[in-house]
Amino acid sequence: MSRSSSNTRLRTLVLIVAAGLGFGTPAGAAQSRIALADIYYLDTSGEPGERTAEHAARTKLFQSVLGEELERDGAFAVEPLACGRPDCSIGAISVEDAVEAARRSGADYVLLGAIQKISTLIGTGRIDVIEIATKQDVVSRVLSFRGDTDDAFRRAAEFAARSVAGAGLGRGKASPDAVTPAPKP
Repeated sequence: MSRSSSNTRLRTLVLIVAAGLGFGTPAGAAQSRIALADIYYLDTSGEPGERTAEHAARTKLFQSVLGEELERDGAFAVEPLACGRPDCSIGAISVEDAVEAARRSGADYVLLGAIQKISTLIGTGRIDVIEIATKQDVVSRVLSFRGDTDDAFRRAAEFAARSVAGAGLGRGKASPDAVTPAPKP
């Protein structure tokens, strides 16, 4: 056996072992940390009756599913945005304060979002992901969904997570149907 053949086999063995341990491969790369701000909720439907608790629960469900889905493929380590206030939504703090809080926690990105109930059948929303290092909006997605049910909020959150994951921000790669990142101002 020649020396170069022996070196090639050794390199191959090292690569196989490293891949098995998660080194040197995308699967072993460090996760990007994303701070998830509280999702802001606004009801402009004019629907009669008190539904504050119901809407708060659905907003919490949306936020929970969004975080779980972002972590599912391993590209992101999701953490709640710690802003030092009871409400860390875009309705309570400025974008600048959210970015600064995420920076202090060591996050790579902060995800801000809002949901608006337009009618009993139509909901809309928006998510934005801001890169902490550049303070640039790198993903901006408008959401539109039907229904004021747990299932509708769950599906909207899953779609939002796919939009973020598809942009290729985490250690994973962008999918072919990735969302176009927001234009830089």
